[in-house]
Amino acid sequence: MTEDQVDRRGRPGVIRQAYVVVCALLLAAVVVQFYLAAFGVFTAPAREHESQFVLHLVNGRMVLPALMILAVAGAALARAPGRLIGFTALPIALIAGQTILFLLAALTGSSPERTNVGGQIVLGFHALNGLAILWTSIVLLRRARAFARAGRAAAVADRESDLAGQR
Repeated sequence: MTEDQVDRRGRPGVIRQAYVVVCALLLAAVVVQFYLAAFGVFTAPAREHESQFVLHLVNGRMVLPALMILAVAGAALARAPGRLIGFTALPIALIAGQTILFLLAALTGSSPERTNVGGQIVLGFHALNGLAILWTSIVLLRRARAFARAGRAAAVADRESDLAGQR
């Protein structure tokens, strides 16, 4: 095992710890995204064109994608298995799907100012896709933690075999 995978005491290395932290921040940002959606829905605008969805929009278009890209980079730098790196990238595809849903709704004639039944049906999937992002983020954090712990277990096993060889 290399030093970036585990430290001398058998703890996960800094890169693996950073990967877990970014995954935890991603999950927190996804939960905040649901809160911001509710905040926007249940806030009456003071003026006609004022919307509280701007916070939901900024989090969804800037914060979440940035954390998702950092998580993929962290997985790669931590030398995670290819399947874990791929799973780490899955939320990027799901968040791209959120934008695609709005484009599809626009094709039905819906707009932020005026919706129709077709647009509402399509945009209903926005919430379901958000739940998929939440589920993926939860599973991702669990897998990232398991990956970091696996590095520790391998280091302890290596140390024990080294000690057995010295006797």
